[in-house]
Amino acid sequence: MTYQQYSPQGGYPPPGTARQPSGATATIAGILAILGGLWFLAGLAFHVIYLVDFAFSFFVVGAVLDFLSAALLLSGGILLLLRKSAGRTLTVIGAGATVVLVASTFLLRAFGTQFFSYSGVTLRFGVGWLLIVVLVPAIATFVLALIPPTARWLAAKKQSFLVPPPHFGYSPPPPGYPPAPGAHRRGGPPTGQW
Repeated sequence: MTYQQYSPQGGYPPPGTARQPSGATATIAGILAILGGLWFLAGLAFHVIYLVDFAFSFFVVGAVLDFLSAALLLSGGILLLLRKSAGRTLTVIGAGATVVLVASTFLLRAFGTQFFSYSGVTLRFGVGWLLIVVLVPAIATFVLALIPPTARWLAAKKQSFLVPPPHFGYSPPPPGYPPAPGAHRRGGPPTGQW
């Protein structure tokens, strides 16, 4: 026989039970970080292709920057979706570095320096794409990873191991209830001995 435990409020958690925080901000930040990491992996591939044809040192620098951005964002996004605190840190560092490097690209282009490459995809399609495809999602990823709901969602995973599940106002049945078949009853003769 099994006993189900019901809440006296009709299915809602009892008062005083903490509600689990939503993971929407962390999930969006993790997905954006993974997509950004894939973008920079494609940029790394473009840098390597251009390095084969043209041996310019700024392609090497661009390839290294794309590799670092891809590594930070991919690992951060995956760890964030797995509810690891390190994922939040890596995502913030990767998105922050992306914002700084994109801003540097625009500043260097504004001063007439053409020998700087970041996000190798823009080598093929132009620098204007950086603003739309890289900068806006990087800022969104940075902000979503930093805001308190993301931190609360990550902290709730750690606390869930420490708090036992609620019993909704009812105590669990005592150990050994119902008695196992063939168990001895108190006060009477053992089973099988008459």
